[in-house]
Amino acid sequence: MTAFSADEFRKACGVWASGVSIVTTRDPEGQPYGLTMNAVTSLSLDPPLFVICVDNKSDTLAAIKRSGVFAINILAQPQQALSNAFAKKNPDKFAAVSFEWGKSGAPLLTGRLLGIECRVRAAYPEGDHQIFVGAVTHLTPTADPDAAPLLYYRGRYAELLGPG
Repeated sequence: MTAFSADEFRKACGVWASGVSIVTTRDPEGQPYGLTMNAVTSLSLDPPLFVICVDNKSDTLAAIKRSGVFAINILAQPQQALSNAFAKKNPDKFAAVSFEWGKSGAPLLTGRLLGIECRVRAAYPEGDHQIFVGAVTHLTPTADPDAAPLLYYRGRYAELLGPG
């Protein structure tokens, strides 16, 4: 029992500014899946590990479990529309999206700041999400080293102020 509502908790979490990413994978049949996510964090330098948290109701969850791989596509500022598209339920999110297949087999979105490909090392059920620990296998930076990140703060997109 908590002394606050789910909406109050969501708003409180929104005070934590975060980068925006789209986590992608593909199922064993080759169908790509993805979802917008800011529940992403680096965990360890040695070995290099990342953590993602996937909602139990996400269509992407089963594909990650079946493939054992995922890519974190860290988005650039001009990719707000892409972030919005992958945040919604849609059976074919990749229909009009430019991407390449990463070395892991997970999709890497064109225009991203960085692609972080991971092999699932561990998975833990917790609350209404699955927590995945991914061992980083490949890093693929953007072609534009001066690109600004897409940020999220208090329920809306935000920009860096001043030189980045």
